[in-house]
Amino acid sequence: MPRTDPAVAPPVPSAWPLQSRLELAALPSAVPCARLHARQLLWEWGLAVLAETVELLVSEIVTNAVRASADAASSQSGKPRGTGLPVIQLCLASDRRNVLVQVWDCSRETPRRQDAPMEAEGGRGLLLVEQLSAQWGCYLPEASAGKVVWAIAT
Repeated sequence: MPRTDPAVAPPVPSAWPLQSRLELAALPSAVPCARLHARQLLWEWGLAVLAETVELLVSEIVTNAVRASADAASSQSGKPRGTGLPVIQLCLASDRRNVLVQVWDCSRETPRRQDAPMEAEGGRGLLLVEQLSAQWGCYLPEASAGKVVWAIAT
């Protein structure tokens, strides 16, 4: 059963020999950039067999991070809080068998799985993450103003 407890941190990525970190502006265009980065990186790491699964996980988690960042960057009045564009960070790590996907965004609101109606165009992202990953979760880093959503592909 995949982990979904918001307080659960993933395995320590520093113990995984293969690592990559990519910072992107929290814009919709970050999603295809993150997917392409993941695909190319997994090919380079010799893990192309996991590329499709990791791409889908990255796509869903980054999409949620972009939305969460946009919400966090706006005040209740709808005006931007600051002049800078929010960013997200994609971190990928591998132990040469599994891939750990981590995405940081500036919102501290933890994700919740929704039961979307069949006709809805969205709302199934976390259900997909749950089905595709061996484990997933979210945690609030102490030294950060945001959260990290993570998933492990095996």
